[in-house]
Amino acid sequence: MAQAIYIRIDEELLRRFDEAAERLGYTRSEAVREAMRRFISAVGGAEETRKIRGLVKSELSLGELEEAYTVSR
Repeated sequence: MAQAIYIRIDEELLRRFDEAAERLGYTRSEAVREAMRRFISAVGGAEETRKIRGLVKSELSLGELEEAYTVSR
């Protein structure tokens, strides 16, 4: 079941967000859902990277490992 939410957003940020959504053919709601999915995925990927980094003792920075992980997906 869908849940309605209410948030306050800076006008300029909202304007830029709406423009980006329109360029991609998304409604504002579709764009917010996609942004939330990507945020969740990014956070999950960062957690996985931290775990893997501890196992392999990488010389790469966390950012470099996250980029490599993202590219390999």
